[in-house]
Amino acid sequence: MEYSFDLTRILLGSIETAHPVFYLEVILRTIVMYLYTIFLARMVGQGGIGQIGPFEFVLVIAVGSAAGDPMFYPDVGLLQGLLVITVVIVLHRATGYLFQRHKSLELTVEGDPLLVVSEGRIREEALGSGTLTERELMALLRLNGVRNIGEVERAFFEPNGRLSVFRYPARSRRKGRATIPSG
Repeated sequence: MEYSFDLTRILLGSIETAHPVFYLEVILRTIVMYLYTIFLARMVGQGGIGQIGPFEFVLVIAVGSAAGDPMFYPDVGLLQGLLVITVVIVLHRATGYLFQRHKSLELTVEGDPLLVVSEGRIREEALGSGTLTERELMALLRLNGVRNIGEVERAFFEPNGRLSVFRYPARSRRKGRATIPSG
C-alpha cells in the first residue's frame, strides 16, 4: 500500500469532509454532543465524576477526544479537530457567562448542595438519590477528619463532588456512629 504525505489531507481530512458545509455540520454536532454530555454528566451525579463539576468533566472529555482524533485518523483533518476544540471552549465560556448573569440557570444545571448529615445523623433519604452511597459518605467524612458522626452539625455534598462539613463546637458534640471502619 502506497502512502503519501499530503498536506491538504492532513489539514482538511478526506475529500468527502473537506467541504465548507461539513464544517458547519461539525459545529452543530459539537454543540449537540456538548449539551448531551453535560446532561449525562448531570444525571450521573456528583459522585460519578469525582472532584470536578460536570462542565469541567465535559470540557476534558471533548477537548481530549477532539485533540486525539486528528492525530490517529487520517480522514480527520487538523482543521476539524481545531474547530471542535474552539467550539467547545467557546461553549464553555458562554456557559460560564450565562451562569454569571443568570444564577437560577446555574442552580438548575449544576444543582443544589445536598444535605447528607443533619444534627449528627445521616439523612438516609438524601443517600437514596443515587449520587452518594453511605460508604462514600463515610469515606468523605474521614477525609474531613471526622471520627464520629455526632461531631457533625451539618454536612453538604456539593455539586463538585466534595463534602462541606460544619462541626459542633467541642463542648456540644454528641455521641454518634463511628466513621472509622471496624477491623
